[in-house]
Amino acid sequence: MELFSDPLFRALFDTAVPRVVLKANIPDFTIIAYNRAYEKATHNTGRDITGMSLWEAYNPENADGEGAKILPEALNRAVISQESISLPPFQYNIPSAVPGEMELSWWEVEITYVSATDTRPAFLLTTTHNITETVLNRERIDEGLKREQQMDEELRSINEELSAANEEFSAANDELSTTVQELNILNEQMGMMNEQLMHSQLELQSLSIELEKRVERRTYSLAESEQQFRQLADSIIQMIWITDEVGNPEYFNQRWIDFVGDLLGTTIEGYWEGVFHPEDMERVREIWTHCLATGDDYELEYRLKNSNGEYVWVLGRASPFLNAEGKITKWFGTCTDINELKQLEEKKDDFISIASHELKTPVTSLKASLQLLNKLKDNDSAKNVIPPLIEQACRSSERVSILIEDLLNMSRLNKDQLHLSKTRFVLAKLTEECCSHVRLAGIYSITTSGDMDLEVNADAARIDQVVVNFVNNAVKYAASSKEIRVLIEKQGDMAKVSVIDQGPGIPREKLPHLFERYYRAGEDGVQYSGLGLGLYISAEIIRKHGGQIGVNSEPGKGSTFWFTLPLQNSVE
Repeated sequence: MELFSDPLFRALFDTAVPRVVLKANIPDFTIIAYNRAYEKATHNTGRDITGMSLWEAYNPENADGEGAKILPEALNRAVISQESISLPPFQYNIPSAVPGEMELSWWEVEITYVSATDTRPAFLLTTTHNITETVLNRERIDEGLKREQQMDEELRSINEELSAANEEFSAANDELSTTVQELNILNEQMGMMNEQLMHSQLELQSLSIELEKRVERRTYSLAESEQQFRQLADSIIQMIWITDEVGNPEYFNQRWIDFVGDLLGTTIEGYWEGVFHPEDMERVREIWTHCLATGDDYELEYRLKNSNGEYVWVLGRASPFLNAEGKITKWFGTCTDINELKQLEEKKDDFISIASHELKTPVTSLKASLQLLNKLKDNDSAKNVIPPLIEQACRSSERVSILIEDLLNMSRLNKDQLHLSKTRFVLAKLTEECCSHVRLAGIYSITTSGDMDLEVNADAARIDQVVVNFVNNAVKYAASSKEIRVLIEKQGDMAKVSVIDQGPGIPREKLPHLFERYYRAGEDGVQYSGLGLGLYISAEIIRKHGGQIGVNSEPGKGSTFWFTLPLQNSVE
């Protein structure tokens, strides 16, 4: 299991506390792993029980005591209800270190259910404490106390006999010698009983000292376990919180404190109003109150205010912790940051809306042109009208084709299926031959300068796509700049191509986002056509070539979009 490769889990697992991991397969509970402390406590040194059923390793029929019933029931309940269980002390005899013999054994067991993930099944982590010595010592103490009580009763009886003997002494001198002998015998018995009492007291003192040491060790172990829990809770990415049975906060991990702040000691109302978004507060309060009343698991998406005063989307989950009587004593919860996921969902919705609009406009125009052409096809007087309609239909068809090609390229990028077909070609020749649609319109001039003989080994069609995208953007966003310059340079072992316009430029705050997916840089509320994919696809094409892409721009000074390509063959 990948969990055993986690250093923190191994550190928690390989301690002096006996632990065993069981597969959550009722009724076998196959043994997956155990630490050395467990191996020693159960006399399995030199014997590998990994892969055995728990009952194959420790046959309940030989166990005696109530543990043969309690332990299987607890393991079944832990798996079925997916809860953690702490068992009271019970007797469950196990094979001793001597082959063929059973050893009287008393145990305390804590069962923790660990849910399955995408990469591993559910399992049970059991912490096993052998308390046989403690139970036997307690029985010895009880026996010593009973013996002391019995001796006290015998002493009272002897005193009564002595009193009667003294009364008889005054009445019968002839029985004096006999009475003296009896007294001597009684004195000897009392001496022996006094020695026994002194020995019992010494044993009680020794047992008391041992119990104090055990309590001290147990206290230290509990403190160490709490420290390990806090360290684990502070190291994971989720925010962890614990409340009492009515929802009052008792613990927050460091991730929560860094995100929200320390809210321990605040009232419930202050806690709600200080953390939750006003639009989410009542909805979260209603569901949380329902869970507190019913014990149902809690799961909900909502916004929390972080330490900067910003509201961030999180996924909140919580489950109740039940004591041995089945009563809820605490709630353990987590909050996972899903803000980025929410933003991606919003971007996806925006993209779908934009794509629908961008496709609908040229399709509607194309449809209208075709319908009008269909009506005029047999009308000789409409011959002068037909060519513009055909031209309009071609432009709409070309626009639809470009949009569909952008979507296909986006799909290929997502599947890493954008393949390159490289050949050697002269960059200047490619830039002179591209953008025919702009040149034919006669509105903008495109000039190429620089190293006119510079060759590269690249996918000419993809590089043409990048240059066309740069030029189209210059036409779209810098319409007042009628001259578009293409500059080709050799820089070390790289070729650099720049597309330069003299348009209004781009604000500094927008430059880092230009090559992001779906980003469209409109100015002053102006809406431009396109899906916001062109520069993103261009950046991916250049990246696959092993080059770089970027933009230099200042408001009022125009823009320069550029990319570089390796002069030598590059590995895709």
